[in-house]
Amino acid sequence: MKTVVKTYPNGLRLVVTPMANFKSVAFSMLVMVGSGDETKEEQGLSHFCEHMLFKGTTKRTGQQVIEEFARLGVPYNAWTSESATCYHAKAIADNIEACIDLFSDMYLNLKFEPDDFDKEGDVIVQEIAMHEDQPMSVMYDRMNSLFYKGTKYEHPVAGYAKAIKEYKPADIYNYVKKHYVASNTILAFAGDITLERAEELVAKYYLPYMSTDKAEPKQRQNVPAIQPAATILKVKKDTEQQHVILSIPVCNQYSEDRYALTIFKLLFGCDMSSRLFISVREKLGLVYSITSDMELSDIGGSFSVVFSCTPKNTQKVIEVVNQELDQVLRDGITEEELAKYRNQWHLQRLFDSEVTSRTNGRIAEQVATRNRVITVEEELKIVDSLTVADVNAAVRKYLNKDKVLTVIVGK
Repeated sequence: MKTVVKTYPNGLRLVVTPMANFKSVAFSMLVMVGSGDETKEEQGLSHFCEHMLFKGTTKRTGQQVIEEFARLGVPYNAWTSESATCYHAKAIADNIEACIDLFSDMYLNLKFEPDDFDKEGDVIVQEIAMHEDQPMSVMYDRMNSLFYKGTKYEHPVAGYAKAIKEYKPADIYNYVKKHYVASNTILAFAGDITLERAEELVAKYYLPYMSTDKAEPKQRQNVPAIQPAATILKVKKDTEQQHVILSIPVCNQYSEDRYALTIFKLLFGCDMSSRLFISVREKLGLVYSITSDMELSDIGGSFSVVFSCTPKNTQKVIEVVNQELDQVLRDGITEEELAKYRNQWHLQRLFDSEVTSRTNGRIAEQVATRNRVITVEEELKIVDSLTVADVNAAVRKYLNKDKVLTVIVGK
């Protein structure tokens, strides 16, 4: 399985990963614009545009767009993050061209009715309200705003209801015209497709309608990871449990330390044999669920512990988490733990490589962030080379308890 990345003179990137003996073809149309690219006056527009691209073109109404996808029988969707907007589908060789016809039309020929714009704005306001009613969503959202305070990633991806209500159709058209350009775009295929077939589809459906001006592909910049100050935020919600996230600043997504920290994330709280699960749930029965997590961006990263429990248990859980972290900082991890969780990493990567959509998503994201592909084999070689000393060094380098940011949502 060899991936080819082709960059056209106008900056458009084509990424093709032929996968022998697969029947499906995964396709991603990734545009490198997200909430982190928005000005204060544009907050929420990247996500709003994601919604509106399904609402019609100069050739099709919004209803025709979704009906054609439905007739093809393909799963399709879209998402927006801080750094990208991605439209994706999973097809077969016989109908991938019809999918590309639809996606390229949405990308190149956006046109919607004013009434559809108004209704979709209302839908997004309802989406924002829905997330505000979900304590875990509130917890993650507030932590993101706290962690990235004063940076381009501080505000929510969906924006704010007040701003959404004030946007006009022209704001969508202008934003798409500004950002949906060749140098911001990655077209990725993985599965039952050849490079030649992908090139044919791009040459037919995209290139003739794009600018021919020479341009360099957009690249995220590797900057020093931010170091937000330790703080505690309590958000009142009428819930039975308190929902808690404890986050410590670590490296950004470009650092080689991410591999050692990922091994530690797995062993600290990612399965039923992890340290936190055993100590907090199995031995003390303080929670139903507790997990460790790590989120890395181009400007920073966080290592987090997330749990929910009744209010009387919250401080005790935090104490036990601190005790477990103290023990690791003092004594380190074991050879047995490294072997066990290295094996987990191996299997997860191999399982993911058996799913065309996961393979395609991972590779498209790598091209967006690094403009190159790190193969599964390369990653596994790096992980295999990690020693206990490497993991312990990364833990002691970053996981400083004095830097913990805490968000508690609930009574």
